Amino acid sequence: MARHSWVVILACLVAAGCVRRDGRNSDCRWPGETPVHSPDARHLSADAEFAQDLAIRYADVHYGHSAPGEEYDAARDRCMATLFAQIASEHHVPVVRVSEAFGQNRALIDAAEILPFALLYCFAAIAAARMIWKRYPPSENGWMAGAIMALFLSLAFAIGCTMLGEVWCWIIESKRIGNSHMSLRVQQLWWDRHQGAVFAAAVVAFWLATCGAGFSLRRALARDVSPF
Repeated sequence: MARHSWVVILACLVAAGCVRRDGRNSDCRWPGETPVHSPDARHLSADAEFAQDLAIRYADVHYGHSAPGEEYDAARDRCMATLFAQIASEHHVPVVRVSEAFGQNRALIDAAEILPFALLYCFAAIAAARMIWKRYPPSENGWMAGAIMALFLSLAFAIGCTMLGEVWCWIIESKRIGNSHMSLRVQQLWWDRHQGAVFAAAVVAFWLATCGAGFSLRRALARDVSPF
């Protein structure tokens, strides 16, 4: 089971790493495609994402160190608009179609980035739940002591999960795009936009792990065997 989970983790990380690398530059120049692919929403979204990276690289090189933040943002946005226009011209579609397609390929990318961390968190929650019942066995302390400790740890684990998961996504995303400067891309990450939901899901996952470990312990005690 654990070996299969690690295979899933590695597969997700590889999938998240698939991104265009050729044609990178800091001159706000669209490198084009050979051959030109069909302009479906997924492909236009990938092109728009690459254009955003080129715009960030352009602004970093030409405005990153000396220009005020407003000037940097304006230069990045101008470059991005120029590249969107070139993409539209290359694919013979309106510019608005490129803009609307931007971000449409994020679902699989977000899933590939989040799933490995979610699996690691579940493993940690299961291990912590088992340690709780070992440290506070119901046969000696009753169920209340373990439940109180589980409540405390579920909140601590959820806070840690929310914070560490955000860092995880930042690192994986920066590796995927090949640029350590995230810039406005941070706001596009699913984890960053749904931290409340992440915290709630982490608490629920920890309590499910605790309940599962508790039921296993109860069955083991009924059979008079070692629980874990």
